[in-house]
Amino acid sequence: MQRVHRLGIVVRESASLYRTTFTDRNIGLLLGAGFVSEIGDWFNAVTLLALSYEYGEGATGVGGMLAVRMLTRLVLQGPAGSLVDRHPGRRLLFASELLMAVIATAFVLLARFPGLWLLYLLVILLEATNCIARPAFMVELRDEAAEDQRSAANGALFASMTTAQLVGPLLGALVLVPFGPTVVFVLNGVTFLAVALAVALLRGGLGGVPAGRQQAPAAEPSAEFPAAAPPGYRWLLQRRDLALYALVSLCLALLVQATITLFVSRADALGLGEGGIGIFYAAVAAGSIAGSIIAGASARFAAPLFPAAVAMGLCAVALALFGWVDGVVLAIAALIVAGFMTDFYEVVGLAYFQQSMPGSVYGRFFSVFLIALSAGGLVGALAGPALEVSVGVAPTLLALAAPGLVFAILLALLSREWQATAVERRPGA
Repeated sequence: MQRVHRLGIVVRESASLYRTTFTDRNIGLLLGAGFVSEIGDWFNAVTLLALSYEYGEGATGVGGMLAVRMLTRLVLQGPAGSLVDRHPGRRLLFASELLMAVIATAFVLLARFPGLWLLYLLVILLEATNCIARPAFMVELRDEAAEDQRSAANGALFASMTTAQLVGPLLGALVLVPFGPTVVFVLNGVTFLAVALAVALLRGGLGGVPAGRQQAPAAEPSAEFPAAAPPGYRWLLQRRDLALYALVSLCLALLVQATITLFVSRADALGLGEGGIGIFYAAVAAGSIAGSIIAGASARFAAPLFPAAVAMGLCAVALALFGWVDGVVLAIAALIVAGFMTDFYEVVGLAYFQQSMPGSVYGRFFSVFLIALSAGGLVGALAGPALEVSVGVAPTLLALAAPGLVFAILLALLSREWQATAVERRPGA
């Protein structure tokens, strides 16, 4: 009975935190605009997959389009993060969203000049601009939220992204079939305009400065991370916590992407047929939404790296089990757990680094995170099918899960040591 009472208190506190976060006008505007933009992205993705297949006369065109997107991120995300940190403010976010609206709408040129080269060129331009827009958006969201609201804002954002991933492709397909790709591209451009408008409507307008940026909270100096260290990528990667967190994130992104490429094989093996793919995606999404919401509510009490590391290890174990279990129910349960742990460790990890580093390098930090995810995804998309042909699904997922699990355990052990050291160094400890 006492446990039920405590659980009720936690639920009420969490609901109150989310309610307070959403009633903040600026945070609400940004989260709403981000959700609309994410749906627009999936509108665009459905159409680009169809056109790439048509222009490339098969799956080669689709693979080329996806490779172009990932390679653009890998090459430009680093410089883009530096640009965001060197020019903080709403104007850069507004300009990048406005430019993305123009480029997204320019895809209508494909109706007049159909060709794979033009499609690839526009994809590169859109992805290059997005390399600026994403960290700029995250910096603005971080600075708009009070310190005790940041985890909730992150949780709400990640939950909305997963929801958009479920809704966006379906809506995109519903528009594409009767109206054609031109209408889809125009609608995608409108979604980016919506984000630009939301930024312009923030309190203070485009020249406004959020409270978080006015205070410019810096990380507590220590022997390991001295305040005098130059704020840049070298300084960031010298942080053992960030370097190891990024490494585990890369390993798990590799594992997740490889698992997705093997969804068809697992669905066939479990007797689900092609419909099993949709069931698998839905299972991951259900877990992801729950993980985002719970992490956003709980990370406000403290933002240690240990829970994130534990979630990383459990994610690796769950995906390895997905390849081994025989029953449909167990396979779906494994994917739900994997989805939960993925969003949980991302939200808790973001909360940890938001509190432990200067805001002046947050754009670069988030770019490191994006680069790790893109690099892992690119390798996983190639490694999964290649290994599956040689050794089968189960050994492939086990082999690819092993590095992530090992590094996650190392991160968990070291995070406890770092936390204890930080407590000892506090004044009065």
